[in-house]
Amino acid sequence: MHWHPSLATGRLNLHLLPSQIQVLVHVRLASTANVGADTSSSADAERHGRHKPHHHHVPYPFPTHPNPTPHQIFHLPVGASQSDIKSRYYDLVRIHHPDSPTCRSLLPSPTARHERFQKLTSAYEHLRFPTAHSSRIGRYDSARHGYGYEEEIERRRRHQWARERNRSSGAWSGAHHYRGWQEQQGRGWGAGLGGAEAYGEWNATGDDRWKDRVIVAVGLLSLVLGLAPTLFLNPYSYVDQRHLAAAANLAQARKEAREYGMERRKEIKKRVSDYRRLREGEEDGDGKESCPRREEGSRRHS
Repeated sequence: MHWHPSLATGRLNLHLLPSQIQVLVHVRLASTANVGADTSSSADAERHGRHKPHHHHVPYPFPTHPNPTPHQIFHLPVGASQSDIKSRYYDLVRIHHPDSPTCRSLLPSPTARHERFQKLTSAYEHLRFPTAHSSRIGRYDSARHGYGYEEEIERRRRHQWARERNRSSGAWSGAHHYRGWQEQQGRGWGAGLGGAEAYGEWNATGDDRWKDRVIVAVGLLSLVLGLAPTLFLNPYSYVDQRHLAAAANLAQARKEAREYGMERRKEIKKRVSDYRRLREGEEDGDGKESCPRREEGSRRHS
């Protein structure tokens, strides 16, 4: 009994999964099926004692001429439905995916395999969303350039080069930057892609150097404001000054308390000594008055 990937696909209900997961599952199932088929064929050949030459029959070969259209890559007519495009995309992914055994046998170079699969993916995006791609000048023009991924790559390369030149050179700023880009546009930088689109995309990037300058200026200002109190103001902060003032007031209060206490103690001692003298004087006076009275009494009794 031969195992077929379509059976597993039906059991797993792959249509419920996201499109990226579906592509990966199809590629894995196709590669497993191809490996099993190659193993069984090689085993049969060894069993019969003969080696058969490997002739890989590709049902949907990639076009050999340059700049193929998306419909030529998918082997579909111009009015194909979205369901046919999606189904054919799964079939092409099984064949032309860089990890597929069939693609490895057709293209030994990994770079060529990835480039072909990138073209296949771009063609699928164009067929799935034709309105978005047709609105971009130069993406696809069947009359002049075919499918425009080469022009798109070249446009991005020129755009990156111009942006790096703008960032590294300070001359391209303001009006000079505007005139310089207009001159380059007039020389044909936007050929095949639409000069108006290229010019608009270049203006959209702008000069980002002012952002770096603003960040550096804000950082320096923050540093100066943070170090200013310690560099330009008094060595003691406001809190330290308040603490020192409170300590001085407390010491003054203690000093005044000691002085006032000594004076008060002296005053108290003086009052006590005066009171003692007064009492001693009173006692001496009472003793002198009592002595004559006693003498008179003794005389009367005698």
